[in-house]
Amino acid sequence: MEKEEYLPPRRPIIRNIPPSITHKTSDGEYLLLGYHDRPMMTMATIIPTRYPVPGPHKAIGSTIERPPPQLLGPVEPQKHEDTSFILLLLNNHPIPFYATLVTMFALLLTVIWQCGRQWDQQKSTSRMDSFEIVNNPGESRSAQTSKQSNRGSFGWANRKIEIPEGWMAVGSKLMYSPSDILGTGCEGTVVYRGTFDGREVAVKRVVSEFVKFAHREADLLRESDTHPHVIRYFCMESDSQFRYLALELCIASLNDYVEQKEVQQNVTIALRDIMKQATDGLAHLHASKIVHRDMKPQNVLITMASQRGEMRAVISDFGLCKRVQPGKNSISRGIASGLAGTDGWIAPEVLISASTSYPVDIFSLGCIFYYVLTSGTHPFGKSLHRQANIVNGEYTLNKLADLDDWSLADDLISSMLNVEPLHRLTADAVLNHPFFWTSEKRLAYFSDVSDRVEKEEDNSPVVRRIETDARIVVCGGWREKICDALKEDLRKFRTYKSFSVRDLLRAMRNKKHHYRELPEDVRQSLGDIPDQFLHYFTSRFPRLLLHVYKATEYCSGEAVFKRYYSDDVRARMYPIVEEEERVRKKIKEEMANEVWARAPKPVEQRTPLKLDKRNIKKKSNPNTD
Repeated sequence: MEKEEYLPPRRPIIRNIPPSITHKTSDGEYLLLGYHDRPMMTMATIIPTRYPVPGPHKAIGSTIERPPPQLLGPVEPQKHEDTSFILLLLNNHPIPFYATLVTMFALLLTVIWQCGRQWDQQKSTSRMDSFEIVNNPGESRSAQTSKQSNRGSFGWANRKIEIPEGWMAVGSKLMYSPSDILGTGCEGTVVYRGTFDGREVAVKRVVSEFVKFAHREADLLRESDTHPHVIRYFCMESDSQFRYLALELCIASLNDYVEQKEVQQNVTIALRDIMKQATDGLAHLHASKIVHRDMKPQNVLITMASQRGEMRAVISDFGLCKRVQPGKNSISRGIASGLAGTDGWIAPEVLISASTSYPVDIFSLGCIFYYVLTSGTHPFGKSLHRQANIVNGEYTLNKLADLDDWSLADDLISSMLNVEPLHRLTADAVLNHPFFWTSEKRLAYFSDVSDRVEKEEDNSPVVRRIETDARIVVCGGWREKICDALKEDLRKFRTYKSFSVRDLLRAMRNKKHHYRELPEDVRQSLGDIPDQFLHYFTSRFPRLLLHVYKATEYCSGEAVFKRYYSDDVRARMYPIVEEEERVRKKIKEEMANEVWARAPKPVEQRTPLKLDKRNIKKKSNPNTD
């Protein structure tokens, strides 16, 4: 018997059968969660649906019956629904669409071009390395370049070389100590102490963003490091962030040499030799059509002593170097070249001219010379107004007066700091300047000049040039400046004019040639040859060497004087000498014509009517025989 249910009073019985929790369609069965309302027609037009959506559930106590589910038919799409997304963008936004296409095409071409360029560089580098290996297998200075550090990592594993603790390895032969920093540069460049194939080197780390400069520096170094005064290059390695250049290890820069006395004590090379060797390295770069563009004391380095104990001055930091293209004499200042150099050491034309060339390095080298000779003083003043003074050409060389060769140093540096680039000396002319001559060469030069003008007439061009401003050169009279012993010895042989530069040179030559025959007191006064002997005269007549050097430029084309002058001096003096010789020849012809006009008549042109007394007597007394 079925048990009856208990019903509270006044509460009707409602049997609500809940709908199914799933919904079946022709596409499958779907789970229904929560309440689902039929989408509005406006939404259906945007996101049409093909599936029936159940209506709302009956609320508890509701007597409204649920309508049967209905399938929604497809909603008619708008016109653009059948059009692709690309066509929709093209119709609605044509300009941005085409701009996007052009940009993507340009990016694709750029990527293809960069890939091809890197491939060509790798092939050219590989060919160059192969050529060096084949032609110079035993030459240690031919450095090979490794481009990939991944290849080098296997080299370390194969060779089983132990890396010191705290060091980092890059490539197959190069490693460095990150804690041992030798120096820093611009744009994140850092120089570490490291080793290359067991040799101590300086490792220059360059950010990969400036890989172009790193490759250019490596290429220029590879071409020019055969010169003893250009820093030696070994290899270049790379990783994902940096490029690493292995360079010759040096003990200090020229800036350190000037500023630190400890460095001066450890450096065995003479200061003037450092200056000459740096100039020699720069002359090699210029001969190779390379402009350094960043000459400063920090970029002139002093190498470690060799096995023979010799040190060298070398030029470094080729990151801003540029090559002068064939057929041209300058570098255009544009986006590719850029504004190169360091404030305070930049030539004025770099800032105000559209092109630069080799004279920019000569200007910077002149500033370096004064900085070194005056122990850290800059010719253009303090750093705050230095660059402005450079542009205006305002400099001072007063501190050179403390040097023994102050006149030579003043002439050399002022010629290098000339505001006009074309009027500056070339690197070869700087090397041939008498400031760098040894005592032996200076004495030989005085003797050669004396021999050259010994038999010349007083009005000859070279004698006139030598005797110009002679009283200033000999300080009023050179016989009054020499010692009594030498003065007395000079009276024994011949007469010398006290106001003549030619006679002073003759006296120096004669005493040098007959030095062993001189009295003991005279030899003690003159000192030993060559240093003390030369100093005896140049200390009394400090302008003598420079004056004679300028005067005898007239003879620079002659064979005897070719070793004293550069080709630039000969080229400059050639038209002057030609004009002088032309004028002299014309004057001689005019004088010869004038003498010919004043000459007496020949005997045959005299009248025959004039008879002497003997003829008259003969006619008056004829022979009767």
